[in-house]
Amino acid sequence: MTVSTETRIQQRNAQLKAITERTQMDKSHIYTADKLSEEKIRYLADHCQHILDVGKSSREKFAYFKPGQAVTLDLNQYGDYPDIIDDLCDLQTIAPESFDGLVCLAVLEHVYDPQSAVKNMYSVLQKNGCCFAYVPFLYRYHAPADLAYQDYFRYTRDGVAYLFRDFSEVTLYPCRGGYSTILNLMGFWKHRVERTFGQSINKFLDRAGGLLNRNRESGLQASGYFIWAVK
Repeated sequence: MTVSTETRIQQRNAQLKAITERTQMDKSHIYTADKLSEEKIRYLADHCQHILDVGKSSREKFAYFKPGQAVTLDLNQYGDYPDIIDDLCDLQTIAPESFDGLVCLAVLEHVYDPQSAVKNMYSVLQKNGCCFAYVPFLYRYHAPADLAYQDYFRYTRDGVAYLFRDFSEVTLYPCRGGYSTILNLMGFWKHRVERTFGQSINKFLDRAGGLLNRNRESGLQASGYFIWAVK
């Protein structure tokens, strides 16, 4: 029996809805992104034997890993990294299930084919392997003028859920509330205002604004999302 177009679309919409709904939203670190990053990278350092750090995106926290525990991946050589030069969207040099931990912070907006990139991240992880990632949502364009790297994409809750749909568990941690996210679009906000006043000013503005529009407190209007995904 041939399935009608209407039925097929309804089935597809139900599948997509289920993918989004099974993705957890944890709003406990809206104003404590540094603490969350510290906790997750220390967890990987304490529980994983082989970690892939894409773009050395753990940055100064790379020092938490023991010698030989983590290797880095990037398109080009930058000083002392990467250990592996390859294209995350077209990975050629890493065998499947080579790692039990993966870090990919603020990288996926810069890849030209995020679906292939996340598929490859999934592939190189072992079963029950953990991935700690970050993607921007409401954030300004930030590629350099010489286009040494590009700035391609932004990600909603639904978009992240779909990209990471093959993982068995996915939790998103939104950064900033609805109103502080708007202010963070201005380049000076993070580097001047937040450094001076910390997150207290963001909390005040978001709470005051929430009295007018509580939908902005849902975690769906954020500057970006940290992602904890388990294969």
